[in-house]
Amino acid sequence: MSLERLSLPQECTTGPGTALIGRMLLPEHRCLAPFDDSSSLLDEPAKLLATAQEQGYLYFPCLIPEALIAPVRALARDAFTRNGWVRADSTNPPIMTAVPEARLEGRGWDDPRWVEFQHYFSRHPDFLAVAESDRIMHVLNAILTEPAWLAETNFCWLKLPGSPEHTTLPHQDLWYVPLCERMWTAWLPLVDTPFEVGPLGVVAGSHHRGLWHHQNAFSGIAVPDDVEWRSSEVRAGDVVFFGALTIHCAWSNVSDRKARVSADVRYEPRSTGSRSVLRPSSFSSGQV
Repeated sequence: MSLERLSLPQECTTGPGTALIGRMLLPEHRCLAPFDDSSSLLDEPAKLLATAQEQGYLYFPCLIPEALIAPVRALARDAFTRNGWVRADSTNPPIMTAVPEARLEGRGWDDPRWVEFQHYFSRHPDFLAVAESDRIMHVLNAILTEPAWLAETNFCWLKLPGSPEHTTLPHQDLWYVPLCERMWTAWLPLVDTPFEVGPLGVVAGSHHRGLWHHQNAFSGIAVPDDVEWRSSEVRAGDVVFFGALTIHCAWSNVSDRKARVSADVRYEPRSTGSRSVLRPSSFSSGQV
């Protein structure tokens, strides 16, 4: 991996290093290696911590059982079907089929229908059962070296095929939430996500180079083309954890009919206390 390139100056945030066609971000245009499977470290918290500190991410296939994931997927499927984005399917398989020509308004995340769903989703007992499940909290407690605290700023994402303008470009979360240096995110695919549907990609070790320049909230970071990315085709129940400084993206959904549906779940150390910006209601109500 050419991590030395990660110290490039700000003028390198535009130009051919973006590897974009329009706004499409395609893994075949990148130097790519698969995620490292950290499952063998689950019973060794010290090694989990050391790997997280070195790589800036951890990947666990099949960490969450289908019995927990399926109700969350059904919750999203029902809402997305009502809004005309995906096809209904009472069997709730680990895929969602997009309605032809379906689109989210604006930038996607500001579609009023999507915003309304987030408030419902992030407080639903089925989502909380996954977000606070023993397996996830075990990993996060090891990474944070203390009890992890679930944030209130969590989202269920829908990426429809044929919408390159909604591609999640390379970025670091700390640029958007600068007071959350110790925040970690769990990325949960709710459907099986091959490369054509657009799984997550991370630059392992990128957190060691500090905060990159982001030109604005929508342009992302121009990661040089020879920097190695980690990414794999994933299945519902897999989990990727990454830190606030880890560069990550989601590849464009270039499938014919499949929707990408995933959840971003954020956590911070409980000792953050009243300094938290991820749990505002806890402190306004005196629940510390």
